[in-house]
Amino acid sequence: MDPLRAVLLALARKTHDAQQRWLAGRAALRAREQQVHRNEVFAHYMTAESCLIAALDAANLPSGYRIGGTRLTRDPVVAMQRLRDHPIEADREPARQDYLDAYTPPLTEAEAALADRLAALPAARRDRIFDHTH
Repeated sequence: MDPLRAVLLALARKTHDAQQRWLAGRAALRAREQQVHRNEVFAHYMTAESCLIAALDAANLPSGYRIGGTRLTRDPVVAMQRLRDHPIEADREPARQDYLDAYTPPLTEAEAALADRLAALPAARRDRIFDHTH
């Protein structure tokens, strides 16, 4: 893979992850019936998105440039949206899952029981438990 594609994919992955963290935080606040607001996660998401747009603009992509089956336009904002929303690792997911299955140790009985108890809780209660442990 050429360096340009590698950098753009890495930035797109970071932007997608930041967006997902921000959306998950908003959903957790709504589930707790709290006021939704912009916080440091939103700022991180905006910074990541700005970096991706700047990289696409500086790359001066040729027309018809493709990354992973996604055709990017010369407009950096549209290219950023396409790249961010594209399933970047979809073709590598089976290999990643095989690796995890091969090297992840199985859950102990105590861990499995705890996972079952957590899964039985309502989402808002689970969020509160995870917020207090992190």
